[in-house]
Amino acid sequence: MEPQIGDYDQARSGLLLSPTLLEVRDALTTVLFSEEPLDTLTIAFAGHGAVSAGSFYMATRDSRLEALSATALPLADLFRMIAEAAPKQTYLFIDACQSGALISDLNVILKSEVMGEFGSPGLTLLATAASNEVATEVGGHGIGTTALLDCIRGDTFIQDSNPALDLVEIGRAVSERVSAVEQQTPVVWGLNLYGPSSFCRNPHAQNGNAPLRSVLAGWPDVGTAPAIRASLRQLWEPYITIPNRWNARVFVDRVASLLGEVRTDPAALINMAHRISEACSAQADDSRDRFRRVEVKAACSVAMLPFAADARIAAHLESECTEISVLVEDAIDHVVEAIKKYEYALVTGGMGDLYYLPIRLTKLLGWAGFTVHSRLALERDSGIAATKLAELFARISKTYSLSLVAMSDSQSPYVISALTALARVGLNEEGEQLLGHMFSSSVNCGGRVARGDIDPSKVLGYLVARYNGQLKPSTEMVAQPTELVLALLRASRLFDLTDEFDAALDQLDHLALNAYLPEDYTEFGAEQIPGGRNAVFQVGHDVWSVSDLESVWPNFPSPEDGGPRLAALLASLLFPDRSPWFLLPVPLLIEGNRNIPEQH
Repeated sequence: MEPQIGDYDQARSGLLLSPTLLEVRDALTTVLFSEEPLDTLTIAFAGHGAVSAGSFYMATRDSRLEALSATALPLADLFRMIAEAAPKQTYLFIDACQSGALISDLNVILKSEVMGEFGSPGLTLLATAASNEVATEVGGHGIGTTALLDCIRGDTFIQDSNPALDLVEIGRAVSERVSAVEQQTPVVWGLNLYGPSSFCRNPHAQNGNAPLRSVLAGWPDVGTAPAIRASLRQLWEPYITIPNRWNARVFVDRVASLLGEVRTDPAALINMAHRISEACSAQADDSRDRFRRVEVKAACSVAMLPFAADARIAAHLESECTEISVLVEDAIDHVVEAIKKYEYALVTGGMGDLYYLPIRLTKLLGWAGFTVHSRLALERDSGIAATKLAELFARISKTYSLSLVAMSDSQSPYVISALTALARVGLNEEGEQLLGHMFSSSVNCGGRVARGDIDPSKVLGYLVARYNGQLKPSTEMVAQPTELVLALLRASRLFDLTDEFDAALDQLDHLALNAYLPEDYTEFGAEQIPGGRNAVFQVGHDVWSVSDLESVWPNFPSPEDGGPRLAALLASLLFPDRSPWFLLPVPLLIEGNRNIPEQH
């Protein structure tokens, strides 16, 4: 009934919740016979159904199981009404037990005087369970109805070539989805179908965006095309969920798998990556999140990291990172303008902001830091990026300084990106303020910041325990060991704050610190990075000062300069369970480093 979903007349449409049989018949009479003939009729029934005496009945509030013929709505009666009203097209959806038994009643409408002649009505039926099956519910919702709504809303992709969807093609998708997870077999019937489909609008019809299927248009290598086409199917779901249910992990994994099909041909790989990036970036424009396009482009670059040893792919990554930095700068401008118009624009409301707002602020600063690193790495003028970073920090500091706190271990990569960027462009005062806020708050909670993967249901419990000073190292909500506090300690050298930090280390006594250091960065965007090393330190046991920490900091490789290095930084911004330690300067006391026990 919503205009963006269907073209149905709202005045003649209605919703009946647990009605009586009389209310159902009155509503059908009004819709079918009170005004001019209908062009399209859609009826959806979700409730109890049963077969009796060779007919299917839909139960109403006053139906009685032992008297269905007298107290429930026979499907045969509904067919007779439809035949008499003769809408051009009827769509009937039934989510009820034994609904597949509707075949028993088709003889009512399968008559030459009703169907078969030119202009006679078409009928499409979708029943979510076979005649001997029950219709399953999960959380009070029928799984068949949920699957149908996912198709209507666009969460399940059907096709992107026609502006409307037909119930037959939706029915096939519903049947495939439902039968895969439950012992329930939806049934689809289409009778006397002609003319264009009109069940609902197609949310994936082309609206100026490049459809994903265009990736293969004109693909030059016919040898790889079949394998790519097979792999491309795995990208449909991440592609269609980009605007509303973005999942960077699934997206990167699927794109990397697809690029692996052409790994032996760098030119074809770059071509494929560019096509995917353009199609998916266009899809991101439908999102309300101004950073969605940034994250999609970044994800495509991260997916290329495993192949970046080739100079041509590394050069392509440089080009992509240049474009990403421009997109980030535009997004930062939007954020700054929003705060100018309304200083609390970054507040979503509710207690959740006590936890998520600090993470959101450092994430913004981390992305702004990326633009600085990108311009410097590619030898472009960094003045523009530095100005935007400074302005963003000024706006945040003025209104949200009390929320610049160390809250979650997931802030580690954002803080490293922001602090090193501030230091590299001489914004030392801003860097000292940010680092001071973060370190002071970490000391106040004894370094017991939340786990990066804390369950959302435990966030409130963490906040209460932290406020009451009841966080203990053994608490499952606490990051043990922590990368964030280690990042803050390592960053102190950037702004000559090591003496001040040393004086506060007694309040972090016995705190475990950790740095995950990969052997190389080709898989830095993978969910599990192979061949890495956990360097673990304990305050008051292994180290007593920042200098001690630097003196035992292990040697480890850094990603190659340029595109691979920036793509590795993007990986940490997309997946904050890994930190870009390579952005921090190598400790001056690197000579004489002793070995750190490896913990894999």
